[in-house]
Amino acid sequence: MKVQIAPRFLAPVVAAAVIVVAAVGPSMSRDADERSPEALDVAATTYTCPSGDGLSVLAGQVSPGDAVSARALPDDTEITDLEDPSVWRSVGSAGEAVAVTQTGAASGAVGFTSGIADGSGDGLVVAPCATRADDAWFTGLGAVDGHESQLVLVNPAGGPAVVRLSAWGESGALSIAGDDTITLDAGEVRRIVASDLAAAETTMAVRVQRLRGEATAQVLDAGSADVRGSELMTASAAPARELVLAAADGEGDRALLLTNPGEETANVRVSALGADNGTYVLEGLDDVAVDPGTVARVELPAVDVPLLVNADRPVTAASRRQGENDLALGTSLTPLEDRAAVIPVVGDTRLTLASPGRAGDATVEAFDADMSPLGEQALDIPEGGSVALGAGEIADGASYLLVTGPGMYAQARYAEGDGVALMPVLAAPTAVLAPHVSWGGRWH
Repeated sequence: MKVQIAPRFLAPVVAAAVIVVAAVGPSMSRDADERSPEALDVAATTYTCPSGDGLSVLAGQVSPGDAVSARALPDDTEITDLEDPSVWRSVGSAGEAVAVTQTGAASGAVGFTSGIADGSGDGLVVAPCATRADDAWFTGLGAVDGHESQLVLVNPAGGPAVVRLSAWGESGALSIAGDDTITLDAGEVRRIVASDLAAAETTMAVRVQRLRGEATAQVLDAGSADVRGSELMTASAAPARELVLAAADGEGDRALLLTNPGEETANVRVSALGADNGTYVLEGLDDVAVDPGTVARVELPAVDVPLLVNADRPVTAASRRQGENDLALGTSLTPLEDRAAVIPVVGDTRLTLASPGRAGDATVEAFDADMSPLGEQALDIPEGGSVALGAGEIADGASYLLVTGPGMYAQARYAEGDGVALMPVLAAPTAVLAPHVSWGGRWH
């Protein structure tokens, strides 16, 4: 990614999976109070979406963009059906993955994979497409008969990319079978089944670190035995002492999967951000010990609200709800901050917003595929609590929802037939914070 600052300076700024081109005036204050990070408009965004039988790519944006390039990889075939940045559009399975680059200052380009994963668990999938994987964590992969997860690595760029893999299981850190460093050629799509990383692991975690070039990572989790259905996992953030985690209620088995990659035992407390009574500690989860370098699996009570995970050592986590024919995986959520988020409306769409800290407010707007507004609803989120609403409560016939709620966390739950999917709601890439840079004691 590059940041271009006019008129005299060129400086790199690290941010995930976007190209930022921002015009900044030539005169800047050197007062210390003026040196806080500055918001720059994102001018181009690239994301990738895995393809497969029964799956479609939905492409859209917060506001109309300037131009779109969409390609089916690895053959680099042009996809014209996705090239109008003034509307929401879709295309069926194309190649092994679809790569989209959209330009337009602060247009907030987003993509989603949606559909029934035919032949890969046959479950409902609704998930954000992937942006650059600087440090991506996935918890809950399986490498046994009847539960075979697949790591999908994509290089959307014109040069090679290099990533490093690490893995943990219930008994400790795992040795990656073969080379743990993988080189992806330009436009390459590499699908790695979990058993090729470490065989016979029922529950494992994988870390993907980008060393060079451009690469994205997602996990297609699928099964036909104890684990049934499909879910396309979005990467979680790096381990931390506090996480907000998506979770889904419903009939079936529920589990919380906790990864402790450190060298000391992590003691974890898990709370629900309740809709009626605020934050409360879940029964039996007030003090869960996770051994160093392991993945722990504990039973999770029935909750349909985001979870607050507190630990004395950095951990990462995922929630799993196994229904009769499909599964829902909840990954970590990130605060919306001052940027809007966008989610598609697929089947029965239910949005939940939560605040683990202060009370806040949010606005949810519904739009059709032509980006015409259909209705909106204001929400008050209580301190330590959550609020949920269905897309149909705002307007009928919506194609997508635009969510604004500074500091709030959000998840979306989808249901269609006997399929279910759980998705983190991520802020659209409209702006990125860039630090001022000092040359010779002067701040610019």
